[in-house]
Amino acid sequence: MTSFNQEEQSDEGGFQLHLFATLKRRWEYVAFGTFLGVALAALYFYTATPMYQSDIEILVGQRSSEVTNSGTITSTNASGDAIQEDQLATHMRLLTSRRLLAEAIEIANLKDLESFRDAAQNGMKPIDHILKHISVKRGGDGHARDAMVLRATFADPKPEDAATVLAAIYRSYSGYVESHGENSTVQAVKLIEDARETHEAELASADSEYREFVQSVSALMDGQEVQDVHKDRLAKLEIELNLVRNQLAEQQSRLEVINSYFANGDAKLPSDLNYLALLSQKEVERLKLFLDMTRGEVQSEQFQAEQPIRQEAARVQYNRLLELIQKERALSDAFGANHPLVDMARKEIEITRQFMETNAPIAADTSAKKLDPAEMLKTYTLLLRNDISELDKRKAVLLRDADLELAAAKIVESEFMTGSSLRAKLSRAQARYDQVILRLQELNLSRSYAGFSTDLLAEPEVALGPSWPKLPLLGAIGLFLGLCLGTTMAIAAEVLDATFISAADIETATGATVIAHVPRFVTKKSAATTKSNSAISPAVVSFHAPRSAEAEIYRVARTSLLISNRKEAVRTMMMTSPQPGDGKSTTISNLAVSFARTGKKVLLIDADLRRPTISKLFCIEGAPGLADILIDNRPLTESFVQTELTNLYIMPHGKPTSEPAELLESRRFAILLEEAKKHFDFILIDAPPLLAVADPAIIAPMVDAVILTIRVSKNGRRPVEHAVKILSDIEIAPSAVVVNGVEKSAQKSYYGGYYRNQYGYVGKYHATYAALDLKPDSDVATGVGAR
Repeated sequence: MTSFNQEEQSDEGGFQLHLFATLKRRWEYVAFGTFLGVALAALYFYTATPMYQSDIEILVGQRSSEVTNSGTITSTNASGDAIQEDQLATHMRLLTSRRLLAEAIEIANLKDLESFRDAAQNGMKPIDHILKHISVKRGGDGHARDAMVLRATFADPKPEDAATVLAAIYRSYSGYVESHGENSTVQAVKLIEDARETHEAELASADSEYREFVQSVSALMDGQEVQDVHKDRLAKLEIELNLVRNQLAEQQSRLEVINSYFANGDAKLPSDLNYLALLSQKEVERLKLFLDMTRGEVQSEQFQAEQPIRQEAARVQYNRLLELIQKERALSDAFGANHPLVDMARKEIEITRQFMETNAPIAADTSAKKLDPAEMLKTYTLLLRNDISELDKRKAVLLRDADLELAAAKIVESEFMTGSSLRAKLSRAQARYDQVILRLQELNLSRSYAGFSTDLLAEPEVALGPSWPKLPLLGAIGLFLGLCLGTTMAIAAEVLDATFISAADIETATGATVIAHVPRFVTKKSAATTKSNSAISPAVVSFHAPRSAEAEIYRVARTSLLISNRKEAVRTMMMTSPQPGDGKSTTISNLAVSFARTGKKVLLIDADLRRPTISKLFCIEGAPGLADILIDNRPLTESFVQTELTNLYIMPHGKPTSEPAELLESRRFAILLEEAKKHFDFILIDAPPLLAVADPAIIAPMVDAVILTIRVSKNGRRPVEHAVKILSDIEIAPSAVVVNGVEKSAQKSYYGGYYRNQYGYVGKYHATYAALDLKPDSDVATGVGAR
């Protein structure tokens, strides 16, 4: 489906409200509301009882023993000289309290005043009458807004009575504040004296209890710290115990290794050096003493003196052999028995053994006694067992001592906590006692300054003029409320009014461009221009008066459609409307004439099989038409008639039928349109209204464009939106809109005024060019490009 829209709509649709334009159109509502507001304000001014107002100002301060250096409520006034903001609020409440107002009424006999008598006659109590007309504020104006000042005002029909009432209220308030401050100070002094005695006894008791505790404990007290020797001993014992445990674990692990060696049968290996391989580097160093002792016992002094060099070399070689055996064992454990590094270590051991055998020193006396490796290992095992036994005993002793020191440390810790609690109790008692003494000193010093000071800065005076009502203020209020009322009425009327305002409003609602605004035809004027020898209806003004302003409007619409046709292949166009009587048949007939005058071959099909109009407009009733083709399968050439205008052909509705929707929905109708395209340049279809029947929704998917005709004087926003929704439900949007029956007078319709301002150029300039036309009935094309 192709659209003729040249510009994309900025809004999706819906109602838009422009306040300025609305007020301009509905200015009567605004004017009426303004007049009503001002009139009511004036009426109130002349009928209301004038009220006279009297004022007083009271400076409220906190009495203190020191000189007040500030008169404002700020966060820096922490000395107590300045009254706090919440206290000032309390004084405001005092001025309007029912108790003080009742005292003021009794003091000044306010019940005898005329305004109070009138209030009593209306059933209002004197206190309620005062509360209704009194106002209390705090602070001053401008830079003095934080001043500690109360401003009270009272309004009364008589100025003297207003001043009298305020004076009585101030006397009652001032007397209450003075008496309350004195009584409060005396009571406070007595309470604090009692508190001092109580806290003094508590302080003495806490101090005595703490002293007795310090003397009774066994631990040494160093200020707030306790010297706990048991805790220090316990720490040293823990260190020594950890050392013993480590040594015990090391000795036990070595003994388990040796026992495991013998238990697994490894002791049967042929070489004595395998016994020595069980010893670690550390254990080898330890056993060197035994090896040296063994060698010294079997060799004489003469032998050692003769071969010292050989003996030292043998010793080094023997130690080297032990180291290589240890290395071979470590590499075997780390990499496996067949690893190349293990093989290299074994070769070194073999070379060292051969070297030792070749270069061995002269043997000592074989009968001498010496310690062999197996006996050395056995001796080392005994040493390990003795070491383990000794370490176990030492561990048991250390554990016993640690338990004793731990119990003693816990006793000291408990005593320390008890002492801390007693010391805190003493500190709290001392702090409370100090605070009570301080407050007592302050109260004794400021007995004569207790309470609040209430200084009257402005006496209540008799007003010279009424404070209410004020004509300028009432006029401004009335004007403002009237404007609000008028604006509200204008907006409400705009919202409730469903008529279209402008072409942009229609384009927003339909989503299509308005291509023409057809004015309302005058029947008599149209009949006067009818050709005498023509049977075509005068409503087809494009045929009878092709150079008229009305015909020019149809040519503007035709030009828009032709321009779009150059961009988009549009050949079949259906015209419909929201409701019957919108002038769609007349509009499409005039468009068909305008298309035909360009030299295009045009077929106008009357698809309104329920209420046909095209046949009447062109006076061709009785001829076979659309229904005959669809029912009787007649050929296309037998169902259209050429009109009086060249290139314009009409296919009438044909014979009556009871199933128009079914006929239009048949495949035969689609075939008819395809066949008609072979003979005609443009095919225009007049369809029924969208809101009346389903026929337009059936035809719309078969054509290239849907043109919507709207009569603004008849159709409101709702019918048009409903019609567009019907098309959108079948995924079709209107391609263009023709506004029909536009009133030219702005007084009859808002849209008519818009038409006159925006589209009246056709009638304004057309007369100048119409005078140059010498052939008003010519069928020659109008310059759009006839074929």
